[in-house]
Amino acid sequence: MKTNTNTSHKALLKATGILGFSQIAKMIVGVIGSKFIAVFLGPIGIGIVGLLNNSLNIIGSVTSFGFNIVSVREVSLASAKKDVKYFSEKIKILHNWALFIGIFGAILTIIFSKILSQWTFGTPSRYFWFLILAINFLFSSLTSYRVSLLQGLRLMKPIAISNIVNSIVTTFCTIILYYFLKFDGILPVILCSSLISLLVNWYYTKNIFIEKVSFSFKEAFEKTKPLMKLGFLLSINVIFGQLCNFIIKLFLNNNGTSPVILGYYEVSLVLILSYVGLVFNAMGIDFYPRLTEIQDNNVKVKELVNNQIELGLLLITPLIIGFYFLAPNLILVLYSNQFLPVLEILKGALFAVIIKAVIWPLAFIILAKGQNRLYFKQELVSDFLNVIVTIWFYHLMGLKGIGLAMVLNYSIYGIYVFLLLKKRFEFNLRKDTRKLLVVSILIGSIVCIMSFYLKGYNFYVFCGISILISICFSYYELNKRINLKEIFNKIKFKLFGN
Repeated sequence: MKTNTNTSHKALLKATGILGFSQIAKMIVGVIGSKFIAVFLGPIGIGIVGLLNNSLNIIGSVTSFGFNIVSVREVSLASAKKDVKYFSEKIKILHNWALFIGIFGAILTIIFSKILSQWTFGTPSRYFWFLILAINFLFSSLTSYRVSLLQGLRLMKPIAISNIVNSIVTTFCTIILYYFLKFDGILPVILCSSLISLLVNWYYTKNIFIEKVSFSFKEAFEKTKPLMKLGFLLSINVIFGQLCNFIIKLFLNNNGTSPVILGYYEVSLVLILSYVGLVFNAMGIDFYPRLTEIQDNNVKVKELVNNQIELGLLLITPLIIGFYFLAPNLILVLYSNQFLPVLEILKGALFAVIIKAVIWPLAFIILAKGQNRLYFKQELVSDFLNVIVTIWFYHLMGLKGIGLAMVLNYSIYGIYVFLLLKKRFEFNLRKDTRKLLVVSILIGSIVCIMSFYLKGYNFYVFCGISILISICFSYYELNKRINLKEIFNKIKFKLFGN
């Protein structure tokens, strides 16, 4: 079992490393692109782009029926059967579903174009924007289908390369279009970005062997209907989550304060989701289909999830403490000194990410097993808690309360999910995993607490020592599970030869 566990750790780390590199490259390209876009469009143009994207995302949530999650699961399960005909039929069904939701999204956008214009811009006069953008939903759904093939088959290198290529080409075209068209380039950029993503992912999936399969319209509908039912609750989850976030933002914007508070909240989410969240994105791309393949074997599920929790804690904990150290300068580089109050939110929110490293793999178990009703209830608990504790803690403690609310939310949600898994699937944490959990939580909580009391030089010294301790601990524990020296030697050989 020890050998299998070590192999699992190595596979998870390898996938995380490959995808993590692509995520970082994607982020760097995105930051460069954002700087140019800010110059060409200004605050008003960027605001309009944000409004359009929000509207498109909401429509996508309503019409996608959880396609991006369900499709990965279906590809992974079909691939595990090692039956080419069965696999081809499943892929054909998913392709038909992607076409359906793309067309459905486009039709819905065309029908409600004037309402969407009024809702987004306060006037129906820009309805033709949504008429033009309707085709975007077809591009997006077909892209999701192609991405699900790569992810479900766990083709890590093509995923990583396609992410980087897509980011570079999209950013280049975006800069060119905005440079020449300025404000008039907004619609072309949105459509061009979707088309580029589709073409790049098509290129990296075109050689996947699929037998020719044909269905009548009735057969296709009957085969697709169960998947749509499966994804419907996931779609509701996304919509409810967006609604809960909207309620929080509405409260922060109208609680007798200024919109500045809402701006601080938005920036804190960007820093956590866009930058710290890179690690979770990298891990999830491989972990979810890997878990899906073994979802009917609770013993294997337990081993894989424990391994993922261990790897997550060992990678996330030093990263988070490093973020405590770098956050002030990072805010100055990415934004300005006007946004330094965001640090009050991050003091608690960063520690909450360490807790998330534990509950994040747990939440995937129910999803991988196809228990969508259970997953629906599980996510409702999280979203409902998020609204209650965020509003309550902000009312009591201001900005620092928002971050501490995340700690309480993740803690309660984590206990709920763990007890649910233990009862339904006899899941528990290994002794080694519990040890890592205690040490990581202890280090993270101490740094979190001291961030409220230590200032300036004293905090930097304390944080620096904590980073060294955390890195040494993570290296020691990782090396026990994986031969890191062997991995470093392989990387060195690939980069520099002998």
